[in-house]
Amino acid sequence: MIDLGGSIVALDCSWKKVGESLTLLDQLTMLESRSLPILLASNPVSWGKPGRLSTAEALAASLYLMGRNEQAIRVLNPFPFGEQFMELNKEPLNAYVGALSREELTGLQWEFFDSGRSANH
Repeated sequence: MIDLGGSIVALDCSWKKVGESLTLLDQLTMLESRSLPILLASNPVSWGKPGRLSTAEALAASLYLMGRNEQAIRVLNPFPFGEQFMELNKEPLNAYVGALSREELTGLQWEFFDSGRSANH
């Protein structure tokens, strides 16, 4: 937990190298990995694509989900798409924060991003 001295590590790499990079991190560190729930990208390269977040978007989403809303906004402030990211994902982010279990969070993801709609992005 971050309040007890934990950290968030944001991996900044090409989507083409993400698998290779995650494998390397697993081999070289003792990090405990977590996946973010589905959110829409607002960055110009992947706008509207579910799960294709920039590093800044992913870091901000992590902070927001941990109740650190002001930090999340500060992370996104330097980017022209930052405010749009928070607006685009406002409803799912707020719903995810309220989830009481992983199972509930998984169900919420599909309420916002059903598989048919996600495949079209």
